[in-house]
Amino acid sequence: MRTYVGLFALAALVTVLVTPLVERLGRRLGAYGDPREVQQDRAVPRLGGLAIFVASLACWGVLLLIPNTVRDLFLSQRWMLGALMGPASLVLLLGVYDDLAGAKPWQKLLVETAAAAMLWWAGFRIGTFPILGYSLHNVLSFLLTALWIVAVTNSLNLIDGLDGLAAGISLFVTLSVFFVSLLQGNHFVCTLTITLAGALLGFLKFNFAPAKIFLGDTGSLFLGFSLAALAIQTSQKSSTLLAIVVPFVAFGLPLFDTALAVVRRFLSGRPVFVADLDHIHHRLVRNGLTPRLAVLALYALAALFSLGSLLILRSVANLIAMVAVLAGVFAWFLTSQLQYEELSELNLYVARAMNSQRRVLANQILIRKASRQVEASATLEESWQVMAETLEALDFDGAACRILTWPNGAAPSLNPWQRPGLRDSSECWSASIPLRAGGKSRAELEIRRDLAKDRLLFQFSSLLDTLIPSFEKQLRLRYELAGLSGDPAAVTEPALSAAKDRRYRPQARAATGNK
Repeated sequence: MRTYVGLFALAALVTVLVTPLVERLGRRLGAYGDPREVQQDRAVPRLGGLAIFVASLACWGVLLLIPNTVRDLFLSQRWMLGALMGPASLVLLLGVYDDLAGAKPWQKLLVETAAAAMLWWAGFRIGTFPILGYSLHNVLSFLLTALWIVAVTNSLNLIDGLDGLAAGISLFVTLSVFFVSLLQGNHFVCTLTITLAGALLGFLKFNFAPAKIFLGDTGSLFLGFSLAALAIQTSQKSSTLLAIVVPFVAFGLPLFDTALAVVRRFLSGRPVFVADLDHIHHRLVRNGLTPRLAVLALYALAALFSLGSLLILRSVANLIAMVAVLAGVFAWFLTSQLQYEELSELNLYVARAMNSQRRVLANQILIRKASRQVEASATLEESWQVMAETLEALDFDGAACRILTWPNGAAPSLNPWQRPGLRDSSECWSASIPLRAGGKSRAELEIRRDLAKDRLLFQFSSLLDTLIPSFEKQLRLRYELAGLSGDPAAVTEPALSAAKDRRYRPQARAATGNK
């Protein structure tokens, strides 16, 4: 443990010594970033990631000169250091190019994916997924590994918008990965992460507001890539699920900010890869916080995520409690502080959709109940009354059943229904449904609805398949009974029951005979 403390202190000291040199180099090369504060009108150089990179390499070199157990364990896995630092150096060079000349999004994505492929080929890969209970195929393993590395790399790059923000969040994440690796006995990851943590702490002396040097894409890309790779490496000592969930939670703040940016831009119809000034830290400053207070507030959130990631190691109950706490904090944070218009509109849209779906379900149930009531009605007039009440509840504005032909011309009296206060019927749409009896169309059902109303909150096919066929069945039965008796008034309940028996008993005998 003393070796780790020594590495932490040495990395911080070397970074304090190297950073002024990198600052002068950045000014000489003209690697200037945009001022992070409104009041700031001075040019601040980038390339701060070079100081962290150089200090880390120097500390690992010093470690090789100290004969102890940590050095021996580190040397035993030196191939792994080469496998990691090769792609990480490629990403570092990408950051240098971006800070000096500016790289396009597709160029960044291409280089990051290539570096992730190099890592995967070297053995830094997500190979199993315990939730699914089986090992991942190589193709799926590569896709998942590349997605994780590219997402983490860019999430840290996107949140680098205030002095000291990305470096401070990286410090919390690095310490989280260090303690997880320490508990697992993964001394290689411990050595790398504690060195990076010391270098970050030393760099914050120059990077915290007001910054003298920015981390730049050189630092944010290098740190994000390295930490994503080290997170995967922890799977060598435990399950892949633990290796991914712990860093994912620790990286929760930058990953959440990235996901939120993608959702915001998509909902607003803007290009997803075009930068804006609407990230979480921008909103906090816009809502009245000073840049320092905004950074400190986000430090507190990052610390909360890091603490939650460590709780995962203890039990599932802690995981559930941590997720609940973080969800509650962020729900309050987003609704009361950030006030994103996109999220407000999305929340309103979802609420309306949920409410309309409840009404759709209620109306579908209403149609089924009304269908049974129609079939159980004693008279055709009673069935029509149920139909009119149901159509009114379904937000129709008028209905009429015109009987075209009836035995002896004595048709039942089915009064048209119309909603009180309905405007001119010419401003309504209507639908006519023929009703058949005796093999021919004997009546016509017409329903009307105001054109100015919103969409129907039920499936229109349910009317055609469930409710109207029940009414047509009643019409057909009364028509046939009226034809048998010759007098519609003679269609009483006993006669109706007897008619039903006559209709269905021969079918039963025929079925028995066929059997």
